[in-house]
Amino acid sequence: MSALLEVRSLVKTYGSGETATHVLKGLDLAMETGDMAALLGPSGSGKSTLLTILGTLMKPSSGQHTMLGEDLTRADDQSLTEFRNRHIGFVFQFHHLLPDFTALENVIFPAAVRAGRETAAAKARGRELLARVGLESRMDFLATKLSGGQKQRVAIARALMNQPELVLADEPTG
Repeated sequence: MSALLEVRSLVKTYGSGETATHVLKGLDLAMETGDMAALLGPSGSGKSTLLTILGTLMKPSSGQHTMLGEDLTRADDQSLTEFRNRHIGFVFQFHHLLPDFTALENVIFPAAVRAGRETAAAKARGRELLARVGLESRMDFLATKLSGGQKQRVAIARALMNQPELVLADEPTG
């Protein structure tokens, strides 16, 4: 059985020459379905960079990144976008909610993108997820009217919306 995700000799460098910043230096990592891991390290050590690469939002400078048997290092942007929507959920450090959307609309957004429209099934799942994170009474509130903690719970529900194989959380309690 292949790993859920695997990176081999992963390198990420920002800039070049004398100003180059080497953030990831030959990282190897493998995770199986059901595994949980926490990245620990000081600010600037590459935790967010690694999560961004694992989430296919950024490509490494070199090395290999595979998930579910697919070589993501060689995939084009459109393929990565589709892969991300099907298989990866994100909880970003700063929520990244759409301010003109309600809590429910923010949660169902990944499913609406996948289907090309909002569906009754997506709305039902979105309501269930918001109830599970204690926001049943805030479903119709605009994101701008939610507290920081409520926004983070909306972000968690959104990350789970498409039932991803991998959930990445960048400082989810920050």
